[in-house]
Amino acid sequence: MRINPKIARENLLLKNYDLAISQYQELIANTPENFALYLELSSALMGIHKYDEALVVIKQLENIDFELSAEVLLQKGNIYLTQARYKEAIAILQLLIPGPCEDRARTALSSTFLNAGMPTLATTAYGKINPRKFSIGDSNNLAISLCEQMESSRALDFLSTRISMNLYDFSSISNLLMLSNYCSSPDKYIAIAKKAIAKYESNNIRKEFTSPPKVIQKIGFISGDMYQHPVGWFFIPILKELNKEYLISIYYTGHKRDQLTEDLIKNSSNFYFYEALPDNALIQKIGADENDLLIDLSGHTANNRMPIFNHRMAQIQLSYLGYFSSTYMPQIDGVIFDKQHLLGVPKEFFSEKIYELDCSRFCYTPPPYAPAINPLPALDNDAITFGSFSNTSKINKECIALWSKALNAIPKSRIQLRWKTLGDTNLRRMIRQEFKANGIVNSRVELYTDCDHESLFHFYNEVDIAFDTYPFSGATTCCEALWMGLPVLTLRGKTPVSNQAASILSEIGLDECIASTADDFVRNAKHLAGNLTKLQDLRATMRERINESSLGNPKIFATHFKKLIHNIPH
Repeated sequence: MRINPKIARENLLLKNYDLAISQYQELIANTPENFALYLELSSALMGIHKYDEALVVIKQLENIDFELSAEVLLQKGNIYLTQARYKEAIAILQLLIPGPCEDRARTALSSTFLNAGMPTLATTAYGKINPRKFSIGDSNNLAISLCEQMESSRALDFLSTRISMNLYDFSSISNLLMLSNYCSSPDKYIAIAKKAIAKYESNNIRKEFTSPPKVIQKIGFISGDMYQHPVGWFFIPILKELNKEYLISIYYTGHKRDQLTEDLIKNSSNFYFYEALPDNALIQKIGADENDLLIDLSGHTANNRMPIFNHRMAQIQLSYLGYFSSTYMPQIDGVIFDKQHLLGVPKEFFSEKIYELDCSRFCYTPPPYAPAINPLPALDNDAITFGSFSNTSKINKECIALWSKALNAIPKSRIQLRWKTLGDTNLRRMIRQEFKANGIVNSRVELYTDCDHESLFHFYNEVDIAFDTYPFSGATTCCEALWMGLPVLTLRGKTPVSNQAASILSEIGLDECIASTADDFVRNAKHLAGNLTKLQDLRATMRERINESSLGNPKIFATHFKKLIHNIPH
């Protein structure tokens, strides 16, 4: 019995990729002249991340002149994008504008520019096109690219307008909330997002639970970042300790797999690869496991599966680690934070109950390739080198003004920035202009493009003191700088994300690096820059400080975390 192409297409839409692939292969064997089937087969192969095979299939159509020739090029460009072959993707996608599929090609082109670290080109890809014609992907790409060009307010206003015009989906809401963390006063954007979330709440399918669990024994974690990602690195030490006492299930909704993934698999009771599952199937799978506690580790970050929590899958549903604010999801019962994160943050900022750890919410594991710490660079340079290796989306005009005050107060000083977007010529110019407007000449500002993570650690040996970003404070970058012996100077804010570095620094006894005002920040910088002996001592003892605290000692951290879990049902 021959397969109907409609059945294969239905399976492709339902993300039943393996079944769709076998069906398309049979269909092509029977009707090799039906070229549309090749395109659909390549899409199914992309669904299970077999990009090389998808490319082989699509290349069979390259020299065939038929009505879908532009679609073939678009598919090839999209494959190159997923393979991080950005130059090749850009060259192909630019050929399709103008053309019959130019709208989708433009979306893919802007995505390619963003992934390649060229946010200004991602913005200009849209030219003078009327935003009313934008797809959801276009809107998200434009907002992200604006944020990476120190234009977070424009990005947030744009997304807010799209939502008010009913031109959005849940990814737009997540992006609005995510990008609101880059704003020191996010209240008006949060209010818009909360109204939009309420519409999704009306579609809930609530599972009935007889009573809360008296004792938590089964814990499920949902994340799209179970690989060499900050969430993966922070989670592995916690997992190793929790798995000794609880039945731990991990629902991985991403696809990247590396050595850290293997370590996570080895240290969990159950590990499931659920990236390809649509929401309904994912809800059923997780709900069937009957976890006593379900913890989301993504929040509103990229590729989250937040909407599934509206279909309650466990008696208790919490948010932790991967997100740094309230989720504003009605079916998320609580968030896990600590005292330092909450200082100055009004309780009404959260829609969830706050579960407070007795230590910092972070437990850091340095990668095995972190190098030894070299002597203090200032001893040879006769100058202080400040540094920030943070995502440039966290660097805005307010942040540069703060750093510049410290640089102006310490004449024999310079700053080194490293991130992949610093390869964007226009962004480099904007950053230099902003420093110059604050009295810092170009020769004192060193800008370097991103390198691999292992190499990045070595460059910390060129820096004396790290600057934290504001108002979006760093967590991973703070821990990495500390591990390489650098004190990190931070400024507190009025949102949880502004206090991430403060939480980490306080845990290892470096409250002297935490400022409450810009003047305090400058004073802290001058104090450390003027005391090389102090800097040398910190550099020599920093790893010991970390390892003797809950920040670097998983057993100490787990004691606090298990206490919190034990008290949740009570």
